[in-house]
Amino acid sequence: MGEHAADGRQPVIDVYARISRAVNGETIKTDYQVEVCSEELAERGAQVGKVFTDSSLSAWRRDVVRPDWVKLMGRLESGQCDGVMFYDVTRFSRKIGEGERLVEAAERGMRVWSLTGEYDLATADGRRHFREDMVSAASESDKMSERIKHGKVRRARRGRIAGGPRGYGMPGLAPKPEGWQKDDPREVVSEEQVAAEREVIAECCRRILGGEPLPSVVRDLDRRGLRTVTGNRWTRDGLCQMLDRPALAGLLARNGTVVGRLAAAEPVIMAEEWERLSAILAGRPRGRPVADVHVLTNSMVCGTCGYLVQGTTRATLPPYPDGSPVRNVRCRKDANHFGCGRNSIDAAAAEAIVAEAVKRRLGDPRRADRLAARLAVVRDERARLDTEITTLEAAADNLAAKTVSWGVDRVDKAMEPILKKLQALRAGRDALEVPDDPHAAMRDAVREWDEAEAAGDIAALRAMVRRAFPDLTLMPARSYGDRSPERFLWDGPRPPKR
Repeated sequence: MGEHAADGRQPVIDVYARISRAVNGETIKTDYQVEVCSEELAERGAQVGKVFTDSSLSAWRRDVVRPDWVKLMGRLESGQCDGVMFYDVTRFSRKIGEGERLVEAAERGMRVWSLTGEYDLATADGRRHFREDMVSAASESDKMSERIKHGKVRRARRGRIAGGPRGYGMPGLAPKPEGWQKDDPREVVSEEQVAAEREVIAECCRRILGGEPLPSVVRDLDRRGLRTVTGNRWTRDGLCQMLDRPALAGLLARNGTVVGRLAAAEPVIMAEEWERLSAILAGRPRGRPVADVHVLTNSMVCGTCGYLVQGTTRATLPPYPDGSPVRNVRCRKDANHFGCGRNSIDAAAAEAIVAEAVKRRLGDPRRADRLAARLAVVRDERARLDTEITTLEAAADNLAAKTVSWGVDRVDKAMEPILKKLQALRAGRDALEVPDDPHAAMRDAVREWDEAEAAGDIAALRAMVRRAFPDLTLMPARSYGDRSPERFLWDGPRPPKR
């Protein structure tokens, strides 16, 4: 016998599906869930409303936002449909707070159906039944999480690696070749290659423990053609991270604490040597990054070698007329940069040329269609952020209501990650500008550049440069001190890296 709404019409029931695994380990795909739920709705005389699916998104982890679940709840709470149907309650949610949100929405007579029947949330018994199933679903996830955590600790204590890509000097699989697809075979790195890498590690450790600077070691590795496990060139940071691994001393660490010894390979250096090496690396001077004071850093490439150019300060030269130090935009060649080292231009002159070009490009009305499309993306992103903010604000309100039963300390502890995430989301939303008229937005680009320049907002200036000229290239000088606009190739193509 069919079900009907109070006014005699067929009820409109939305369908929600989330990817799941059955008890036997088989994946219950969202398409199958939607199909069987739709068939069941037809059997019950109901009409399928909208279908919402969240694939590969956890219904238990607090930091995961399921976009379609949020849209579904918006329809349910606004009365745009008569109810919801899901495969089982674990597909809807594993969070008790989200279950309570559905209970509150059902106070207006909403239907809540699963394949096994209906949760009558208008009655005390129905709410008790639903809450018991929600508690069971949450408890199942809690136990699963505990088993996974305990399993990782046990594997670590037994000297087993939890997973992840192969580390330099460790046995494992070679990088995926070009064109590799899922289920294709993977090659195992040869013992000879692992032994050669371990010799390189031991050499680097001896040199750094002997007082040789890290950049000097990096330059020597690059000169000898030695590469990382992924085939990339070594950098100071990359080498530092590799040498700072406890695995080099045969140790396994979890959350910064040593919990066992590594069984996969013999240690490369003694534990005492590794501790001393780790202290040396942790105390190395890092200096002030230049990217925060140079507009054109990483905003264009060298026309000779194809590497990104960097801004540098020339404090030894006479300053500019305004008293600020002389700056260059340069293709750098050192332990952390692999350019040709032969292409440069005065930064003040280059920034003036690029600024005028950016203003002309962003002020060109022929770019209206492209900008309008970009603004549509921005608006969608703002809507997504608003939805996530609303969800978190509701969660914060629910926590605040538990102050009497939980106590202030427990509520504050639970509230801390939510407030931190809300702050980040609001900052991201406030940073998005959504002009109503793309033509007006382009006219405002000139004003925005001048305001950002006056405020010293380097990040905003650099973003405008990349938006106007994503393939900007600095060509070699035709004569000494060449600062002409002809040195700039505005729209590429960029030269390949050498």
